[in-house]
Amino acid sequence: MKVTLKDIAEDTGYSISTISRVLNGSEKLSTKARREIYQSAKKLNYPLYQTLSGEELIDTLNVALVLTQFDTGEFYASFFSGFNTAAQNKDIQLSLIILHSSFEDSLERLKKLCNMKIDGLIVFAPQYKQSDYKEIQDALPDDYPVVSAALIENPVLSTVTFDGYSGGYLAAEHFKNRGYKKCGIIRGAFEAIEARYRSNGFKDFIYQTNDMELIWDFDGDFSFESGRKAFKSFHKLEDKPRAIFASNDGMCHAFMEGALMHGYDIPGDIAIVGYDDLTICEHHYPSISSVHTNYQKLGEVTLEKLKEILSNPKQDKGVLSLVPVNLEVRESS
Repeated sequence: MKVTLKDIAEDTGYSISTISRVLNGSEKLSTKARREIYQSAKKLNYPLYQTLSGEELIDTLNVALVLTQFDTGEFYASFFSGFNTAAQNKDIQLSLIILHSSFEDSLERLKKLCNMKIDGLIVFAPQYKQSDYKEIQDALPDDYPVVSAALIENPVLSTVTFDGYSGGYLAAEHFKNRGYKKCGIIRGAFEAIEARYRSNGFKDFIYQTNDMELIWDFDGDFSFESGRKAFKSFHKLEDKPRAIFASNDGMCHAFMEGALMHGYDIPGDIAIVGYDDLTICEHHYPSISSVHTNYQKLGEVTLEKLKEILSNPKQDKGVLSLVPVNLEVRESS
């Protein structure tokens, strides 16, 4: 039996006029609609005279990178630059959306984005809890692709992020190889899942190593100011750690600033390692050892995950993909 536009309409839910426009090469409809119609036509063996296929449509994407916080500083510049380069290399149009409103208002904005010519969302919301992500999942269409670029504990959305646990582990292993026995850590805020993973990796290595001990544990919050407070706490200690892991470069930089102003030698008196390997690490004096996170690689893996979901919307959700990190050793340790 000859396949007609009506068959494609019944299969996809689009009107016959919409299907006709798509199959005649119109680009005025969303990529999602064009992709679904082409894939249905191929599945039903409708004779296609256009050279554009459903698979090729998947490579022409409009993606929104949604951030729920965006502070001036090197981290966010590096984060967006990495994603932007990855998108350019994959011929994907990337839009940056920043949400500073309440969760309820942000959720409404996400719902509106789904109805625009945006083919998928990458959400970076490190302050959101699992229950928040569950609300996002429930509010958006089942087949709409959303990937989180921030770690979710027991993910409900597909998630791509750095292997923070290994980052902390590498820092502790480096201290062991340098012969440092008494260690300390400047943690990120406890409610930040990523901070706990970095801390756990560092502590696990030390607890498993007989001749190392953790003698100082400072509760930071990833801010530069908390790095300053960490140094003031350290300076008052009678029994000071020989080596310190700062859970991000901002706190590391602030701690080093205080230490150098008070006459400490780095790494002679204090060895220190940061996390993120921002540009300042290489340009600072002394240069800063730091766990290297490749944001272009993070962007590439995240965009590939988004395309994978587009190709197979029925695949399992909540899959966690970890991007490897490595330690860049410099003068500070």
